[in-house]
Amino acid sequence: MCHVGDIDTLHRTSDSTPRRPVIEHSWRRSVLSGVRPGDSTPTRAEDITAADPLLDAARPVLDDAAARLAGTDVSLLLVDHECRMVTRVAFGTTVERRLDAIGATPGIPFAEDVVGTTALGTPAETRGGIVVNSSEHYLEQFKSISCFGQPIIHPATRRLAGIICMSEIAERINPLAIPVVNGIVADIADRLLDRSRAHQRCVLDAFQRAAPRRDLAVAAIGDDLQLTNALAAELLSPTDIGALRIVATDPALRATVLPLTLVSGTEVEIAVEPVPGARGAALFRFRPVVEPPPSRPAAPAAPSRTSVAVTGEPGTGRSTHAAALTADSAVPAVVVDVADELIGGNPPDIPAYVGRARSLGAPLLIDGVDLLDTRSVALLGKVAVSSSTDSPLIIVGGPRDQASPGVAALLARCATRVDLPPLRHRTSELAAIASGVLTHLDPDLSLSGPATDALLCDDWPGNLTELDSVLRQAASACRARASRVVEVADLPPAYRTTSRAAHLSGREQAERTAIVEALDRARGNKVHAAKDLGISRTTLYARMRALGI
Repeated sequence: MCHVGDIDTLHRTSDSTPRRPVIEHSWRRSVLSGVRPGDSTPTRAEDITAADPLLDAARPVLDDAAARLAGTDVSLLLVDHECRMVTRVAFGTTVERRLDAIGATPGIPFAEDVVGTTALGTPAETRGGIVVNSSEHYLEQFKSISCFGQPIIHPATRRLAGIICMSEIAERINPLAIPVVNGIVADIADRLLDRSRAHQRCVLDAFQRAAPRRDLAVAAIGDDLQLTNALAAELLSPTDIGALRIVATDPALRATVLPLTLVSGTEVEIAVEPVPGARGAALFRFRPVVEPPPSRPAAPAAPSRTSVAVTGEPGTGRSTHAAALTADSAVPAVVVDVADELIGGNPPDIPAYVGRARSLGAPLLIDGVDLLDTRSVALLGKVAVSSSTDSPLIIVGGPRDQASPGVAALLARCATRVDLPPLRHRTSELAAIASGVLTHLDPDLSLSGPATDALLCDDWPGNLTELDSVLRQAASACRARASRVVEVADLPPAYRTTSRAAHLSGREQAERTAIVEALDRARGNKVHAAKDLGISRTTLYARMRALGI
Protein backbone atom coordinates (compact mmCIF):
# COMPACT_ATOMS: atom_id res chain seq x y z
CA MET A 1 0.00 0.00 0.00
CA CYS A 2 1.31 3.46 -0.89
CA HIS A 3 1.63 5.82 2.04
CA VAL A 4 0.23 9.30 1.47
CA GLY A 5 1.10 11.91 4.06
CA ASP A 6 -0.85 15.15 4.68
CA ILE A 7 -2.95 15.01 1.51
CA ASP A 8 -4.96 18.21 1.20
CA THR A 9 -6.47 19.34 -2.09
CA LEU A 10 -8.62 22.10 -0.61
CA HIS A 11 -8.15 25.63 -1.89
CA ARG A 12 -5.79 27.79 0.15
CA THR A 13 -5.48 31.52 0.13
CA SER A 14 -2.51 32.51 -2.01
CA ASP A 15 -0.61 34.55 0.56
CA SER A 16 3.02 33.99 1.46
CA THR A 17 2.38 31.95 4.61
CA PRO A 18 2.02 28.17 4.22
CA ARG A 19 -0.92 26.71 6.12
CA ARG A 20 -0.12 22.99 6.41
CA PRO A 21 2.71 21.86 8.74
CA VAL A 22 4.25 19.63 6.06
CA ILE A 23 4.53 22.64 3.72
CA GLU A 24 5.69 24.97 6.49
CA HIS A 25 8.48 22.55 7.43
CA SER A 26 9.50 22.23 3.78
CA TRP A 27 9.67 26.03 3.39
CA ARG A 28 11.85 26.21 6.49
CA ARG A 29 14.24 23.60 5.07
CA SER A 30 14.31 25.55 1.80
CA VAL A 31 15.31 28.74 3.61
CA LEU A 32 18.06 26.91 5.53
CA SER A 33 19.38 25.50 2.25
CA GLY A 34 19.86 29.00 0.87
CA VAL A 35 17.01 28.88 -1.66
CA ARG A 36 15.21 32.18 -2.32
CA PRO A 37 11.64 32.57 -3.69
CA GLY A 38 12.89 34.51 -6.71
CA ASP A 39 15.45 31.87 -7.72
CA SER A 40 15.14 30.05 -11.04
CA THR A 41 15.47 26.39 -11.92
CA PRO A 42 19.10 25.38 -12.56
CA THR A 43 19.98 25.22 -16.25
CA ARG A 44 22.93 22.84 -16.05
CA ALA A 45 21.87 19.23 -16.61
CA GLU A 46 23.53 16.52 -14.53
CA ASP A 47 24.49 13.01 -15.64
CA ILE A 48 21.52 10.66 -15.15
CA THR A 49 23.02 7.52 -16.69
CA ALA A 50 22.67 5.76 -13.35
CA ALA A 51 18.88 6.16 -13.62
CA ASP A 52 18.67 3.92 -16.71
CA PRO A 53 17.30 0.91 -14.74
CA LEU A 54 14.57 3.12 -13.27
CA LEU A 55 13.70 4.53 -16.69
CA ASP A 56 13.61 1.05 -18.24
CA ALA A 57 11.17 -0.10 -15.55
CA ALA A 58 9.05 3.07 -15.79
CA ARG A 59 8.85 3.54 -19.57
CA PRO A 60 6.17 0.87 -20.31
CA VAL A 61 4.08 2.06 -17.36
CA LEU A 62 4.30 5.70 -18.50
CA ASP A 63 3.42 4.68 -22.06
CA ASP A 64 0.30 2.96 -20.77
CA ALA A 65 -0.59 6.03 -18.69
CA ALA A 66 -0.13 8.22 -21.76
CA ALA A 67 -2.81 6.24 -23.59
CA ARG A 68 -5.25 6.64 -20.68
CA LEU A 69 -4.55 10.32 -19.95
CA ALA A 70 -4.38 11.67 -23.52
CA GLY A 71 -6.10 15.04 -23.85
CA THR A 72 -6.29 15.73 -20.10
CA ASP A 73 -3.76 18.62 -20.09
CA VAL A 74 -1.75 17.11 -17.22
CA SER A 75 1.81 15.83 -17.11
CA LEU A 76 3.71 12.99 -15.45
CA LEU A 77 7.27 13.72 -14.30
CA LEU A 78 9.81 11.13 -13.18
CA VAL A 79 12.89 11.97 -11.09
CA ASP A 80 15.56 9.60 -9.74
CA HIS A 81 16.57 9.04 -6.11
CA GLU A 82 18.58 12.28 -6.17
CA CYS A 83 15.56 14.19 -7.54
CA ARG A 84 17.11 14.72 -10.98
CA MET A 85 14.62 14.82 -13.84
CA VAL A 86 14.69 11.54 -15.78
CA THR A 87 11.75 11.97 -18.17
CA ARG A 88 8.40 13.67 -18.54
CA VAL A 89 5.18 12.90 -20.36
CA ALA A 90 2.89 15.86 -21.11
CA PHE A 91 -0.66 15.34 -22.39
CA GLY A 92 -1.45 18.87 -23.57
CA THR A 93 0.33 21.73 -25.27
CA THR A 94 -0.45 24.23 -22.48
CA VAL A 95 1.15 22.21 -19.72
CA GLU A 96 4.03 21.22 -22.01
CA ARG A 97 4.84 24.86 -22.73
CA ARG A 98 4.70 25.61 -19.02
CA LEU A 99 7.13 22.78 -18.25
CA ASP A 100 9.51 24.13 -20.88
CA ALA A 101 9.29 27.59 -19.29
CA ILE A 102 10.30 26.32 -15.84
CA GLY A 103 13.13 24.18 -17.25
CA ALA A 104 11.70 20.74 -16.46
CA THR A 105 14.05 18.79 -18.73
CA PRO A 106 16.10 15.59 -18.22
CA GLY A 107 19.12 16.01 -15.97
CA ILE A 108 17.89 19.13 -14.16
CA PRO A 109 17.96 18.76 -10.32
CA PHE A 110 14.68 19.35 -8.46
CA ALA A 111 15.81 18.49 -4.93
CA GLU A 112 14.25 20.55 -2.14
CA ASP A 113 17.58 22.20 -1.30
CA VAL A 114 17.88 23.34 -4.93
CA VAL A 115 14.38 24.54 -5.92
CA GLY A 116 12.51 24.51 -2.62
CA THR A 117 9.12 22.90 -2.02
CA THR A 118 7.83 20.78 -4.93
CA ALA A 119 6.14 17.41 -5.36
CA LEU A 120 9.35 16.28 -7.07
CA GLY A 121 11.81 17.00 -4.25
CA THR A 122 9.83 17.18 -1.02
CA PRO A 123 8.70 13.49 -1.11
CA ALA A 124 12.39 12.54 -0.89
CA GLU A 125 12.46 14.32 2.48
CA THR A 126 9.10 13.13 3.82
CA ARG A 127 9.24 9.62 2.30
CA GLY A 128 5.52 9.88 1.59
CA GLY A 129 3.07 11.18 -0.97
CA ILE A 130 2.36 14.90 -0.88
CA VAL A 131 0.10 17.41 -2.65
CA VAL A 132 1.68 20.77 -3.36
CA ASN A 133 -0.95 23.20 -4.56
CA SER A 134 -0.04 26.29 -6.56
CA SER A 135 0.64 28.82 -3.79
CA GLU A 136 2.37 26.20 -1.63
CA HIS A 137 5.37 26.05 -3.96
CA TYR A 138 8.36 27.92 -2.56
CA LEU A 139 9.65 29.37 -5.84
CA GLU A 140 7.46 32.00 -7.47
CA GLN A 141 7.88 30.44 -10.92
CA PHE A 142 6.09 27.25 -9.82
CA LYS A 143 3.00 28.92 -8.32
CA SER A 144 0.83 28.44 -11.43
CA ILE A 145 1.10 24.64 -11.12
CA SER A 146 -0.42 22.17 -8.67
CA CYS A 147 1.10 18.72 -8.22
CA PHE A 148 0.93 15.38 -6.42
CA GLY A 149 4.14 13.39 -5.92
CA GLN A 150 4.63 9.87 -4.62
CA PRO A 151 8.03 8.23 -3.91
CA ILE A 152 8.90 4.92 -5.57
CA ILE A 153 10.38 2.57 -2.96
CA HIS A 154 12.31 -0.39 -4.36
CA PRO A 155 10.53 -3.53 -3.06
CA ALA A 156 13.78 -5.50 -2.64
CA THR A 157 16.15 -2.93 -1.16
CA ARG A 158 13.56 -0.60 0.49
CA ARG A 159 15.56 2.35 -0.84
CA LEU A 160 14.18 5.38 -2.62
CA ALA A 161 14.33 4.62 -6.36
CA GLY A 162 12.63 7.79 -7.64
CA ILE A 163 9.48 9.93 -7.50
CA ILE A 164 6.47 10.20 -9.83
CA CYS A 165 4.68 13.55 -9.94
CA MET A 166 1.44 14.49 -11.71
CA SER A 167 1.15 18.23 -12.49
CA GLU A 168 -1.52 20.48 -13.93
CA ILE A 169 -2.01 24.21 -14.38
CA ALA A 170 -4.56 24.91 -11.66
CA GLU A 171 -4.90 26.42 -8.19
CA ARG A 172 -5.26 22.93 -6.69
CA ILE A 173 -4.62 19.41 -7.89
CA ASN A 174 -7.51 17.22 -9.02
CA PRO A 175 -8.16 14.66 -6.22
CA LEU A 176 -8.28 11.89 -8.84
CA ALA A 177 -4.56 12.41 -9.41
CA ILE A 178 -3.80 10.59 -6.16
CA PRO A 179 -5.12 7.10 -7.08
CA VAL A 180 -3.77 7.44 -10.62
CA VAL A 181 -0.24 8.23 -9.44
CA ASN A 182 -0.38 5.57 -6.72
CA GLY A 183 -1.29 2.97 -9.35
CA ILE A 184 1.60 4.06 -11.58
CA VAL A 185 4.02 3.89 -8.66
CA ALA A 186 2.83 0.37 -7.75
CA ASP A 187 3.30 -0.83 -11.35
CA ILE A 188 6.83 0.62 -11.56
CA ALA A 189 7.71 -0.98 -8.20
CA ASP A 190 6.52 -4.37 -9.53
CA ARG A 191 8.72 -4.01 -12.58
CA LEU A 192 11.69 -3.01 -10.41
CA LEU A 193 11.14 -6.19 -8.37
CA ASP A 194 11.13 -8.30 -11.54
CA ARG A 195 14.36 -6.63 -12.65
CA SER A 196 15.83 -7.24 -9.19
CA ARG A 197 15.10 -10.95 -9.51
CA ALA A 198 16.80 -10.99 -12.90
CA HIS A 199 19.71 -9.09 -11.35
CA GLN A 200 19.97 -11.72 -8.62
CA ARG A 201 19.98 -14.53 -11.19
CA CYS A 202 22.93 -12.89 -13.00
CA VAL A 203 24.88 -12.54 -9.75
CA LEU A 204 24.05 -16.12 -8.72
CA ASP A 205 25.12 -17.52 -12.10
CA ALA A 206 28.46 -15.65 -11.96
CA PHE A 207 29.06 -16.91 -8.41
CA GLN A 208 28.21 -20.52 -9.24
CA ARG A 209 30.66 -20.51 -12.15
CA ALA A 210 33.50 -19.31 -9.90
CA ALA A 211 32.68 -20.95 -6.56
CA PRO A 212 33.54 -24.64 -7.34
CA ARG A 213 37.25 -23.86 -6.79
CA ARG A 214 37.73 -24.87 -3.15
CA ASP A 215 41.24 -23.40 -2.99
CA LEU A 216 40.08 -19.85 -3.72
CA ALA A 217 37.97 -17.44 -1.68
CA VAL A 218 35.12 -16.13 -3.86
CA ALA A 219 32.41 -13.55 -3.19
CA ALA A 220 29.71 -12.02 -5.38
CA ILE A 221 27.98 -8.80 -4.37
CA GLY A 222 24.95 -7.16 -5.97
CA ASP A 223 22.61 -4.35 -5.05
CA ASP A 224 20.53 -6.52 -2.70
CA LEU A 225 22.52 -9.76 -2.60
CA GLN A 226 25.84 -11.04 -1.27
CA LEU A 227 27.25 -14.56 -1.71
CA THR A 228 30.45 -16.11 -0.32
CA ASN A 229 31.99 -19.57 -0.42
CA ALA A 230 33.38 -21.15 2.77
CA LEU A 231 36.86 -19.64 2.42
CA ALA A 232 35.51 -16.14 1.79
CA ALA A 233 33.09 -16.44 4.70
CA GLU A 234 36.03 -17.15 7.04
CA LEU A 235 38.13 -14.37 5.52
CA LEU A 236 35.65 -11.48 5.33
CA SER A 237 33.99 -9.49 8.10
CA PRO A 238 30.78 -7.44 7.61
CA THR A 239 33.00 -4.38 7.42
CA ASP A 240 35.00 -5.93 4.56
CA ILE A 241 31.75 -6.72 2.75
CA GLY A 242 30.80 -3.03 3.04
CA ALA A 243 34.11 -2.01 1.46
CA LEU A 244 33.59 -4.48 -1.41
CA ARG A 245 30.08 -3.14 -1.97
CA ILE A 246 31.56 0.33 -2.50
CA VAL A 247 33.87 -1.14 -5.17
CA ALA A 248 30.99 -3.03 -6.84
CA THR A 249 28.81 0.07 -7.16
CA ASP A 250 31.49 2.20 -8.84
CA PRO A 251 30.02 3.10 -12.29
CA ALA A 252 33.52 3.13 -13.78
CA LEU A 253 34.40 -0.37 -12.55
CA ARG A 254 36.39 -2.55 -14.95
CA ALA A 255 38.02 -5.97 -14.57
CA THR A 256 41.12 -5.32 -12.48
CA VAL A 257 43.27 -6.52 -9.59
CA LEU A 258 43.27 -4.46 -6.39
CA PRO A 259 45.29 -4.68 -3.15
CA LEU A 260 43.25 -4.57 0.06
CA THR A 261 43.98 -4.85 3.77
CA LEU A 262 41.11 -6.62 5.50
CA VAL A 263 39.88 -5.73 8.98
CA SER A 264 41.68 -8.83 10.29
CA GLY A 265 44.98 -7.35 9.06
CA THR A 266 45.34 -9.86 6.22
CA GLU A 267 46.61 -8.33 3.02
CA VAL A 268 45.04 -9.76 -0.13
CA GLU A 269 44.93 -9.22 -3.85
CA ILE A 270 41.41 -9.10 -5.25
CA ALA A 271 40.57 -9.94 -8.84
CA VAL A 272 37.43 -7.92 -9.54
CA GLU A 273 35.04 -8.55 -12.43
CA PRO A 274 31.78 -6.68 -13.07
CA VAL A 275 28.85 -9.11 -13.43
CA PRO A 276 27.45 -8.87 -16.98
CA GLY A 277 23.81 -7.87 -17.05
CA ALA A 278 23.74 -6.68 -13.43
CA ARG A 279 24.53 -3.01 -12.81
CA GLY A 280 26.38 -2.38 -9.55
CA ALA A 281 27.35 -6.05 -9.09
CA ALA A 282 30.80 -7.63 -9.09
CA LEU A 283 32.57 -10.95 -8.59
CA PHE A 284 35.60 -11.03 -6.26
CA ARG A 285 38.39 -13.63 -6.07
CA PHE A 286 40.83 -13.32 -3.15
CA ARG A 287 44.46 -14.37 -2.82
CA PRO A 288 46.46 -13.64 0.36
CA VAL A 289 49.80 -12.05 -0.46
CA VAL A 290 51.43 -11.79 2.99
CA GLU A 291 50.95 -13.15 6.46
CA PRO A 292 48.78 -11.03 8.80
CA PRO A 293 50.68 -8.45 10.80
CA PRO A 294 50.85 -8.84 14.59
CA SER A 295 47.69 -7.86 16.45
CA ARG A 296 49.44 -4.97 18.19
CA PRO A 297 50.64 -2.32 15.72
CA ALA A 298 54.30 -1.41 15.90
CA ALA A 299 55.12 1.91 17.51
CA PRO A 300 56.34 4.69 15.21
CA ALA A 301 60.09 4.82 14.76
CA ALA A 302 61.99 7.06 17.13
CA PRO A 303 62.93 10.43 15.65
CA SER A 304 66.14 10.29 13.68
CA ARG A 305 66.68 14.05 13.68
CA THR A 306 66.95 16.77 16.26
CA SER A 307 63.33 17.99 16.39
CA VAL A 308 59.87 16.69 15.45
CA ALA A 309 56.54 18.55 15.17
CA VAL A 310 53.36 16.48 15.46
CA THR A 311 50.26 18.45 14.44
CA GLY A 312 46.58 17.72 14.04
CA GLU A 313 43.14 18.41 15.43
CA PRO A 314 42.38 17.37 19.03
CA GLY A 315 41.54 13.68 19.15
CA THR A 316 43.57 12.66 16.08
CA GLY A 317 46.04 10.72 18.23
CA ARG A 318 48.73 13.39 18.10
CA SER A 319 49.72 13.03 21.79
CA THR A 320 49.81 9.23 21.51
CA HIS A 321 51.92 9.45 18.35
CA ALA A 322 54.36 11.88 19.98
CA ALA A 323 54.70 9.70 23.08
CA ALA A 324 55.40 6.66 20.87
CA LEU A 325 58.30 8.53 19.30
CA THR A 326 60.09 8.48 22.66
CA ALA A 327 59.43 4.79 23.37
CA ASP A 328 62.91 3.60 22.37
CA SER A 329 64.77 6.32 24.27
CA ALA A 330 67.29 5.01 26.83
CA VAL A 331 66.24 7.77 29.24
CA PRO A 332 62.54 8.52 29.93
CA ALA A 333 61.35 11.65 28.16
CA VAL A 334 60.71 14.90 29.99
CA VAL A 335 57.02 15.49 29.25
CA VAL A 336 55.33 18.89 29.55
CA ASP A 337 51.51 18.95 29.27
CA VAL A 338 50.94 22.68 28.85
CA ALA A 339 47.16 22.52 29.33
CA ASP A 340 47.45 20.58 32.60
CA GLU A 341 49.98 23.00 34.01
CA LEU A 342 47.97 26.07 33.04
CA ILE A 343 44.82 24.56 34.58
CA GLY A 344 46.80 23.95 37.76
CA GLY A 345 47.80 27.61 37.84
CA ASN A 346 51.48 27.00 37.07
CA PRO A 347 52.58 28.34 33.66
CA PRO A 348 55.31 25.96 32.42
CA ASP A 349 58.90 27.13 32.87
CA ILE A 350 60.18 26.18 29.41
CA PRO A 351 63.85 27.18 30.04
CA ALA A 352 63.92 24.94 33.13
CA TYR A 353 62.44 21.98 31.22
CA VAL A 354 64.95 22.45 28.37
CA GLY A 355 67.84 22.50 30.81
CA ARG A 356 66.56 19.41 32.63
CA ALA A 357 66.14 17.41 29.40
CA ARG A 358 69.64 18.30 28.21
CA SER A 359 71.25 17.47 31.55
CA LEU A 360 69.58 14.03 31.53
CA GLY A 361 70.18 13.43 27.82
CA ALA A 362 66.45 12.78 27.43
CA PRO A 363 63.88 13.75 24.78
CA LEU A 364 61.79 16.84 25.62
CA LEU A 365 58.09 16.49 24.69
CA ILE A 366 55.99 19.68 24.77
CA ASP A 367 52.27 18.84 24.34
CA GLY A 368 50.10 21.90 23.63
CA VAL A 369 52.60 24.32 22.15
CA ASP A 370 49.72 26.49 20.88
CA LEU A 371 48.95 27.48 24.50
CA LEU A 372 52.43 28.84 25.29
CA ASP A 373 53.25 32.53 25.50
CA THR A 374 55.23 34.16 22.69
CA ARG A 375 58.46 34.21 24.73
CA SER A 376 58.35 30.44 25.31
CA VAL A 377 57.48 29.77 21.66
CA ALA A 378 60.42 31.89 20.50
CA LEU A 379 62.75 30.02 22.87
CA LEU A 380 61.57 26.64 21.52
CA GLY A 381 62.26 27.91 18.01
CA LYS A 382 65.94 28.20 18.93
CA VAL A 383 65.88 24.84 20.73
CA ALA A 384 64.43 23.19 17.60
CA VAL A 385 67.53 24.03 15.55
CA SER A 386 70.09 23.41 18.31
CA SER A 387 68.88 20.13 19.86
CA SER A 388 71.02 17.02 19.52
CA THR A 389 69.91 13.54 18.52
CA ASP A 390 70.56 12.46 22.13
CA SER A 391 68.03 14.98 23.46
CA PRO A 392 65.56 15.72 20.64
CA LEU A 393 62.68 18.19 20.91
CA ILE A 394 59.19 16.85 20.16
CA ILE A 395 56.33 19.35 20.07
CA VAL A 396 52.60 18.72 19.72
CA GLY A 397 50.22 21.33 18.33
CA GLY A 398 47.03 21.98 16.43
CA PRO A 399 46.58 22.01 12.63
CA ARG A 400 49.33 23.93 10.88
CA ASP A 401 46.90 26.11 8.93
CA GLN A 402 45.38 27.35 12.21
CA ALA A 403 48.66 28.15 13.98
CA SER A 404 49.59 31.65 15.08
CA PRO A 405 52.54 33.26 13.26
CA GLY A 406 54.92 32.43 16.10
CA VAL A 407 53.86 28.79 16.35
CA ALA A 408 53.89 28.46 12.54
CA ALA A 409 57.51 29.65 12.54
CA LEU A 410 58.35 27.12 15.28
CA LEU A 411 56.77 24.27 13.30
CA ALA A 412 58.72 25.31 10.21
CA ARG A 413 62.02 25.12 12.13
CA CYS A 414 61.47 21.49 13.17
CA ALA A 415 63.53 19.02 11.17
CA THR A 416 60.65 16.52 10.89
CA ARG A 417 56.93 17.34 10.64
CA VAL A 418 54.07 14.84 11.06
CA ASP A 419 50.58 16.08 10.14
CA LEU A 420 47.83 13.72 11.35
CA PRO A 421 44.65 14.02 9.22
CA PRO A 422 41.25 14.33 10.94
CA LEU A 423 39.01 11.27 10.92
CA ARG A 424 36.59 12.82 8.42
CA HIS A 425 39.39 12.78 5.83
CA ARG A 426 40.07 9.07 6.41
CA THR A 427 36.78 7.66 5.12
CA SER A 428 38.39 4.72 3.36
CA GLU A 429 40.17 3.70 6.58
CA LEU A 430 37.36 4.40 9.04
CA ALA A 431 35.85 0.91 8.96
CA ALA A 432 39.17 -0.73 9.79
CA ILE A 433 39.97 1.94 12.42
CA ALA A 434 36.61 1.42 14.14
CA SER A 435 37.04 -2.36 14.13
CA GLY A 436 40.51 -1.98 15.63
CA VAL A 437 39.24 0.31 18.39
CA LEU A 438 36.39 -2.10 19.20
CA THR A 439 38.77 -5.07 19.28
CA HIS A 440 40.99 -3.17 21.71
CA LEU A 441 37.96 -2.50 23.94
CA ASP A 442 36.67 -6.09 23.76
CA PRO A 443 38.28 -8.73 21.50
CA ASP A 444 35.04 -10.77 21.51
CA LEU A 445 32.98 -8.03 19.82
CA SER A 446 32.65 -7.13 16.15
CA LEU A 447 30.78 -4.48 14.13
CA SER A 448 27.82 -5.38 11.94
CA GLY A 449 27.64 -4.00 8.40
CA PRO A 450 24.76 -1.57 9.17
CA ALA A 451 26.56 -0.32 12.29
CA THR A 452 29.69 0.31 10.22
CA ASP A 453 27.58 2.18 7.65
CA ALA A 454 26.19 4.38 10.42
CA LEU A 455 29.71 5.22 11.65
CA LEU A 456 30.76 6.10 8.10
CA CYS A 457 27.99 8.70 7.95
CA ASP A 458 29.34 10.86 10.79
CA ASP A 459 31.90 13.66 10.33
CA TRP A 460 33.60 12.91 13.70
CA PRO A 461 34.53 16.42 14.86
CA GLY A 462 36.01 14.81 17.99
CA ASN A 463 38.11 12.43 15.88
CA LEU A 464 39.51 9.27 17.52
CA THR A 465 38.53 10.43 21.00
CA GLU A 466 34.90 10.72 19.93
CA LEU A 467 35.02 7.37 18.10
CA ASP A 468 36.46 5.66 21.18
CA SER A 469 33.71 7.11 23.37
CA VAL A 470 30.95 6.03 20.96
CA LEU A 471 32.31 2.50 20.67
CA ARG A 472 32.67 2.19 24.45
CA GLN A 473 28.97 2.97 24.82
CA ALA A 474 28.09 0.61 21.96
CA ALA A 475 30.17 -2.20 23.44
CA SER A 476 28.45 -1.78 26.80
CA ALA A 477 24.99 -1.88 25.18
CA CYS A 478 25.98 -4.93 23.13
CA ARG A 479 27.23 -6.84 26.17
CA ALA A 480 24.07 -5.88 28.09
CA ARG A 481 21.95 -7.83 25.59
CA ALA A 482 24.41 -10.75 25.65
CA SER A 483 25.48 -10.34 22.02
CA ARG A 484 28.86 -10.32 20.32
CA VAL A 485 27.91 -8.22 17.30
CA VAL A 486 27.45 -4.46 17.71
CA GLU A 487 24.31 -3.38 15.83
CA VAL A 488 23.00 0.09 14.93
CA ALA A 489 20.69 0.05 17.96
CA ASP A 490 23.73 -0.32 20.26
CA LEU A 491 25.19 2.98 19.07
CA PRO A 492 24.24 6.21 20.88
CA PRO A 493 21.05 7.68 19.29
CA ALA A 494 22.88 10.55 17.57
CA TYR A 495 25.08 8.05 15.68
CA ARG A 496 22.41 5.71 14.29
CA THR A 497 21.71 7.64 11.10
CA THR A 498 22.67 5.96 7.84
CA SER A 499 22.78 7.66 4.46
CA ARG A 500 24.15 7.37 0.99
CA ALA A 501 27.58 8.42 2.25
CA ALA A 502 28.25 4.83 3.30
CA HIS A 503 27.77 3.48 -0.22
CA LEU A 504 29.57 5.98 -2.43
CA SER A 505 31.63 4.93 -5.41
CA GLY A 506 35.36 5.64 -5.48
CA ARG A 507 34.80 8.76 -7.58
CA GLU A 508 32.08 9.99 -5.24
CA GLN A 509 34.29 9.35 -2.19
CA ALA A 510 36.96 11.57 -3.76
CA GLU A 511 34.34 14.26 -4.54
CA ARG A 512 33.02 14.10 -0.98
CA THR A 513 36.54 14.47 0.44
CA ALA A 514 37.20 17.51 -1.79
CA ILE A 515 34.01 19.22 -0.59
CA VAL A 516 34.71 18.45 3.09
CA GLU A 517 38.23 19.85 2.77
CA ALA A 518 36.95 22.98 0.99
CA LEU A 519 34.41 23.55 3.79
CA ASP A 520 37.20 23.11 6.33
CA ARG A 521 39.35 25.71 4.57
CA ALA A 522 36.38 28.10 4.42
CA ARG A 523 35.55 27.53 8.13
CA GLY A 524 32.13 26.22 7.10
CA ASN A 525 31.26 29.18 4.86
CA LYS A 526 29.49 27.54 1.92
CA VAL A 527 29.73 30.60 -0.33
CA HIS A 528 33.54 30.66 0.01
CA ALA A 529 33.74 26.86 -0.31
CA ALA A 530 31.73 26.94 -3.56
CA LYS A 531 34.03 29.64 -4.93
CA ASP A 532 37.08 27.61 -3.94
CA LEU A 533 35.69 24.56 -5.76
CA GLY A 534 34.70 26.58 -8.84
CA ILE A 535 31.00 25.69 -8.60
CA SER A 536 27.82 27.57 -7.76
CA ARG A 537 26.39 27.58 -4.26
CA THR A 538 23.30 25.77 -5.56
CA THR A 539 25.45 23.00 -7.02
CA LEU A 540 27.39 22.75 -3.76
CA TYR A 541 24.18 22.30 -1.76
CA ALA A 542 22.98 19.65 -4.21
CA ARG A 543 26.25 17.71 -4.08
CA MET A 544 26.40 17.97 -0.27
CA ARG A 545 22.96 16.42 -0.06
CA ALA A 546 23.73 13.75 -2.64
CA LEU A 547 27.01 12.79 -0.95
CA GLY A 548 25.66 12.78 2.59
CA ILE A 549 27.63 15.76 3.91
